[in-house]
Amino acid sequence: MAVKIPADQIRNLQQIEVGVSGPDEANRLIIIDGQFDTGNIPADSVNRTNKQTFSVLLGPKLTNKQFLRAIATASFARTETSGHTMCNIWDVDADWDDESGHVELKIEAEVGAFSASGHASMNAIAFHVTILAALPAP
Repeated sequence: MAVKIPADQIRNLQQIEVGVSGPDEANRLIIIDGQFDTGNIPADSVNRTNKQTFSVLLGPKLTNKQFLRAIATASFARTETSGHTMCNIWDVDADWDDESGHVELKIEAEVGAFSASGHASMNAIAFHVTILAALPAP
């Protein structure tokens, strides 16, 4: 089950909308950047990992016909590590959510510690989302 991040918890939220002509009926490119705190998701002691999926709704409300596609990237914005550790972003996906009408960003991330002195924690994740849409002319 994904940890749902409320939109008002996004820090440094930046959004820009650009007019485009295609492909097909696309006329808007919506670019969104920001970061959110994950809470302290720790991994410590021998061979311990902690994997979590986060979900956040972004951008303007769109209909199924208005939403064409979206892409996303994510990275750790704040971690703490010592000893033999790892931090991985395993999956990033952005797709239209039919219940809310917004784009849902899902990020699966993991931290791990693999020695007696190892400790890793994820504290914040940064993201970049690009949405291609077909919106009515202003």
